[in-house]
Amino acid sequence: MRIEKLGIVSREAVVSRLPVCAAALLAGSVLSPWVAAAQEADDAEITVTATRVKTGFEAPTPVTAVSLDDLQARGTVNVADFLNEIPSFTPTTTPASTSLLSRENGSNTLDLRGIGANRTLLLINGRRHVPTSTDGTVNLNVVPSIALSRVEVVTGGASASWGSDAVAGVVNLLAEKKLQGARLEVQQGISQRGDAQNFRIGGAVGSDLAGGRGYLMLAAEYQRDKGVAEQRDRSWGRKRWGLIGNPADTGPNDGIPAQLIAQDVNMFFANEGGLVLGGHPAIHGIRFGPGGTLEQNDFGEFNDGNSQIGGDGGNMGQSSQLSVPVSRTSIFAQGDYDVTDDISLFFEAGWGRTHSVTKTVQSFAFPARITNENPFIPAAFRTIMDDNGIMGFNLFRLNTDMGFITADSTTETFRGLMGLSGGLGGSWTWETYYQYGQTKFDNRQLNNLMVANFANAVDVIEDPVTGDPVCRAAVTGTAPGCQPLNLFGYGSPSQAAIDYVNGTGLLQSRLTQQVVAGSINGELFDLGAGPIGFAAGAEYRKEKVRSVADESSINNAFLIVNAQPFDGGYHVMEGFAEVAAPLISGKPGIELLEVNGAVRFTDYSTMGSVVTWKLGANWSPVPDLRFRGTISRDIRAPNIGELFASTRLSFANVLDPETGTNTFTPTLTGGNVNLDVEKADNKTFGVIFQPRWIDGLKLSVDYYDIKIKDAIGSLAAQEAVNLCSEGYADACSTITRDGSGVITRISTQLINVASLRTKGMDFEASYRVPESSFLSFGGRMTARVLATHVMDKEFSPNGVDVFERAGEVNPNADTSLSVPKWRGTASLNYDRGDFSGFLQTRYIGSAKYDNSFTIEDINDNKVGAQWYFNIGARLNVEVADNKSVQFFAGVNNVFDNDPPAVPLNFLSAMATNPIFYDVIGRSFFAGVRAAF
Repeated sequence: MRIEKLGIVSREAVVSRLPVCAAALLAGSVLSPWVAAAQEADDAEITVTATRVKTGFEAPTPVTAVSLDDLQARGTVNVADFLNEIPSFTPTTTPASTSLLSRENGSNTLDLRGIGANRTLLLINGRRHVPTSTDGTVNLNVVPSIALSRVEVVTGGASASWGSDAVAGVVNLLAEKKLQGARLEVQQGISQRGDAQNFRIGGAVGSDLAGGRGYLMLAAEYQRDKGVAEQRDRSWGRKRWGLIGNPADTGPNDGIPAQLIAQDVNMFFANEGGLVLGGHPAIHGIRFGPGGTLEQNDFGEFNDGNSQIGGDGGNMGQSSQLSVPVSRTSIFAQGDYDVTDDISLFFEAGWGRTHSVTKTVQSFAFPARITNENPFIPAAFRTIMDDNGIMGFNLFRLNTDMGFITADSTTETFRGLMGLSGGLGGSWTWETYYQYGQTKFDNRQLNNLMVANFANAVDVIEDPVTGDPVCRAAVTGTAPGCQPLNLFGYGSPSQAAIDYVNGTGLLQSRLTQQVVAGSINGELFDLGAGPIGFAAGAEYRKEKVRSVADESSINNAFLIVNAQPFDGGYHVMEGFAEVAAPLISGKPGIELLEVNGAVRFTDYSTMGSVVTWKLGANWSPVPDLRFRGTISRDIRAPNIGELFASTRLSFANVLDPETGTNTFTPTLTGGNVNLDVEKADNKTFGVIFQPRWIDGLKLSVDYYDIKIKDAIGSLAAQEAVNLCSEGYADACSTITRDGSGVITRISTQLINVASLRTKGMDFEASYRVPESSFLSFGGRMTARVLATHVMDKEFSPNGVDVFERAGEVNPNADTSLSVPKWRGTASLNYDRGDFSGFLQTRYIGSAKYDNSFTIEDINDNKVGAQWYFNIGARLNVEVADNKSVQFFAGVNNVFDNDPPAVPLNFLSAMATNPIFYDVIGRSFFAGVRAAF
C-alpha cells in the first residue's frame, strides 16, 4: 500500500510534531545531494517509535533520531559504532571490549543506560529482531548499515507499546523504502601504528515495480576488521599497569592504602619457562630459561602472593588483544506490492554471518607436579634435588609456547517475514504478518588444555625398554596415546605433546523464533482539540534453543569454558492497546494538552501473566515551549539462556578477607527454570524549548528514573566472598573451602534477588546557523550537542547491600554497571556547495576507580576526564544527471590520546577499561560513495 493512501500529513507537518531531537535532525541536517532525494521521499513516512499511534500525535517519551547523513558524516563502518557514541548508550559489548570473552568475542550490541543489553529492545522497521544469542540480545554485525535510512532511539520504558525487554528503551532500525537507483560505498581504514585495518564495501539498489504498484530494495554489505593483536602494541599497554597489594599497609585505619595501581605489575607465581615455588629452600625460586637453563628468579621489588612489581614474573595481559578481529557479511531485502487498491503485500528478508577468532588466554599450570623420575629435569637441577633428597616439586608455568586458547565464533542469522496491510475506511488501517527467524551459533575453543591429558603428559618416566622419556600412563596402559611433555624452559614442549594435551571444545546452538502479529490503527473521534488516535493488536511469539557440546566439554575435561548442552524454549501471547488524546488546544496558557496511555497483557508459558502500562502527557503553555512526561511499568522476561543454560565453569581472581590472600578461583554458574520477570518502574519528565525568535535553535532536557526490582542476576565472585565475610549466610552457601580454609569454588545460580536503580538527565541542543549570517564566504553550519548526566546508579546484588556505580569506571564491577557521571558528544557540520566538513568531540567525565574505595583501599582512586576529537570531510562530484560520486576521508582520535590507567584485576590484566576509553589511538579512514 503506497504512502499516499494512508492519509499521512505533509513532511513539514510531520517534522513539526516530532520531538525536538528528531525534528532537529530531519529538518536541520544537511543532506548530501546524492542521498537528498531518497531521504526527502522517505520523510513522508516518518513514525515516532515511542508510540504505536500513527495520527501525528506528539509522543511524550524522548526520542533521539539519527539520519543516514549523520552516519555518513561520521564515517563509521557499523551503525552500532555510531550509536555507541551517543552518551545514553554504554558500549558494553564491542570488538574492543570482548577480547577476554570466550563466546561473545567480536560482538556489537546496544546497551541503553548501561543496565544490560538484554534490557534494550531492538526492532527492524518496528518489528522485533530474532536474537543472535541465547541471552536475547542482537549482534548488530548481522545488519547491513547501508540498508538503513535512519535510526530512532526511545530513551524511556516502552514495554506497553513494544513488549518485554524495552526496560531502558527501544532502538528501531528503519530500512530505506524510497531508494530509486543504486548506491555503492567502499571504505578503508587503518590506525597510525599500521594495525586496526578495516575494509568495508556495500551496495543497495531500489526501484518501483509494476508501474508504481510495487517496490523492491536489495542491500548487501561486507566488512573485515583485522583488530589490534596485542596490548603490548601500544606504548601505554607496555607499561603493564595493574593492581597489587601494598606492603606498607599495616592494617585498618592506618591511612595507608591496601593496594596500589602501579606500572610493571607482573605475576608472582608463574612465568613462561616454568618457576619452582615452595618445597625445599634449595630449589624455591629457580626458573627455567630456554633449553632448561637454571636461573634464579627475580621476585621484583615486592609481591602480594599474587603479583609483583618488576622482576621475572609472567604477564598474560601483554598478549591480550586490544580489538578483536571481525568479518561480517549481511544481506537485506524488502518490498511491497499493491494487490488491490486497499490491500498490500509486504515482505522483509535478511541474512547475516559474522566470524571472529580471538586468542583469549594462554593455558597455564598452577602448578604441575613433577617427580624426581622425570627424565626431562635438567641435569643441573637434578643434582640439586639429589644433593638435598628432593623427591618432587611444583612447577608453575604459563604455556605460551603451547599456543593460546582461541575462541573461534561464527554467528549466522536469517530473518524473514511476510504480511498484508490495508485500509478499513477513513483513517483506519490494519496490518498482519508472520515472521520466522533462526540463528546458528558455532563456538570452538581451539588449543584448550585438557586437564587429564596434561596430568598424564607431565608425569614422565624413562621407558623401561628404550630409556626414552615416556608417560607413566602409557607404560601402565591407562593412557596408551599419551605423549611426554617437557615443561622446562620456553619452547621445550614437542609438537606431539602439545597436540596431545590440547583439544578443541565445541558449542553449537540453534535458536528459532516465530512471530504472528496483527494490529489496527486509526482515529476514534474528535474532542474538539483533535482526533483521538487508537492502536491495538495481538502477537504470538515462540522461541526455542537447542545447544549441543562435545563430549570432553560435557565431562569438564578442559581447563576453561567447558560448554554444556541444553534445550529450552517458551511461547508468549500478548495483546496491547494504546490511545493518544489531544484534550485542549489554542487556549490561553494551554497551546496544547495531550495525554497518552498504553496497556499490554502478556502471558508466558514459563512464568504466567503480567500487565505492563504507560501514561504520558504533553503540555505546551505557548508554542515555543513544551513539557512532557511519562510513567510506566516495564518488564524483562528471563531469556532462554537464563532459564535453561547448564552449569558452566569460569575463573575469577578473588581477594579473600578471611585469609587475606588472592586466589584464582573456579566459578560455576547456570540457569534457573524458576526465574520470574523483572519489573521496572520508569519515569521521564522533560522540557523542550524552540524559540521562534531564534530560527534553528532547539533545546531539550529530560529527567529519567528507572527502578528495577526482582532483577535477574548472580553474585559476582568477589561480592559473594565479601558478603560472606560480613555474615550473610546466603552468600556463604555459594562458597566451597578446603580443609585449610582456602576457597576452592564459588557456585552461583541466577535468581530474582537483585535490584537496580538509575536516574539522571539527558541534554540535547541543536542550532542551524542561518546561511545569511555565517561567514562572508558563505556556507551553512549546523551544531548539535548531546550529553547525559547519571545522577545515581544503585545496584544491590542481594537486595540488602547497595553499591553506587555512578561516577566510577571500575572494570571489575558488575559488568557494564559502572559509568562516569558525565558523558557528552558535540558535532559541527559545515557545508558549502559540494564540500562538507565535520568535527566531533566526545567527552568522558572524570570518575573514581571504585566508589567504595577510600585512602585505606587504593593509592589513586581518581580517573581524569578524557576528550576525543574526530574530523571528516566529503566532496561531491556530479558526473551526470542523477549520477554522482562522493569522496570522503577522516581522522579518529586526532590528538592520539592514550587511555587512562584503569587496570582489570585479573590474570590477563587489561590496563584500561575499553568500554569507555579508546584503545586504538589515532586512525584514518577514506572511501568513495557512488549514486546512479
